[in-house]
Amino acid sequence: MRYFDKAMAGFNARRLNRQSTSYLGIGILPFFLLLSLMSGCGNDSESTAGNRPNRNKAVPVVAYPATIETLRERITAIGTARALHSVTVFPESDGIVTEINFNANSPVKAGDILMALDARDEQLALQLAKVRLADAQRLLDRYTSVNQRSSNIPESEVDAAKLALEAARIAVDTAEVTLARRFIRAPFDGYVGITDIDVGDRVDANTMITTIDDRSTLLVNFSVPEGFISQVKPGMAVSARLWESAQPAIQARVVAIDSRVNATSRAFVTQAGIDNSNDRLRPGMAFEMSLALSRGDYLAVPDVAVQWGADGAYLWVAGSKDGELSGTKAERVEIQIIKRLGSALLIEADIDAGTL
Repeated sequence: MRYFDKAMAGFNARRLNRQSTSYLGIGILPFFLLLSLMSGCGNDSESTAGNRPNRNKAVPVVAYPATIETLRERITAIGTARALHSVTVFPESDGIVTEINFNANSPVKAGDILMALDARDEQLALQLAKVRLADAQRLLDRYTSVNQRSSNIPESEVDAAKLALEAARIAVDTAEVTLARRFIRAPFDGYVGITDIDVGDRVDANTMITTIDDRSTLLVNFSVPEGFISQVKPGMAVSARLWESAQPAIQARVVAIDSRVNATSRAFVTQAGIDNSNDRLRPGMAFEMSLALSRGDYLAVPDVAVQWGADGAYLWVAGSKDGELSGTKAERVEIQIIKRLGSALLIEADIDAGTL
């Protein structure tokens, strides 16, 4: 029994020892953490104080003067070519075709007879008119001869003879015009197109005979925005390239400008002429027309000089026109960006050219 009491007393003593040691460790741990935190705060404070920038210290920068650059705009539009002169040929009267004197795509000269209609009736009418003219002339000559000898022919009869002579002359002219209408002629030099008419066909004033094109020069109409109307002038160079073709562009010239702006498209029609003396091009071809125009002069600055803020783009301006620094402090200037040109930006701002 004594032995059991001694053992229990020893166990309780060791337990009390372990609890005291644990309480001591728990009390010492916060002390080291506090020292560590205080030490860290002290180092951070020293580090922050050592790294804080000096706001009064000047920062070197590179100044670049603003220059003036012209913003050139290339206007591109699609247009269809037409011949310098073009006509669709119709007969002036009805009749049976007796001659066809042309082949498709063959050259003709002004006045060449393309087609002839049966003209027997018109030829007879002309002959009759000429006979009546000769008879009226003889009657007037007889009256004149008699009056020169005896004056027996009343003046009223002489006047009637003169009137009949003039009427006969008019009848001859009318018969000649009617006969001429039986022959369809080329109105100008050019190339004729395909015809569906054959000899023996009957045609009337609504029957299309063929087409004739003077393609020595081709005309192309294309649209230009209204903002450039003051810049486009006759004689200006225009680049023309066949639509979807790898061939090099052709040099053309502005030949006409429309008198009004289209209220819907806000553009005006410009007409360009393309020299086709080598006869390689045809009316109806589509061309991509390109016209180099200017949108005005703008300030140009390097793109790296432009900064962005909550209110948009701005610059730091540090000098004056003469390129000399006006002070030691840069000023912020709000800008409006117009367009990028390579590594430069065209801008609008309240500064002068040459400002650093």
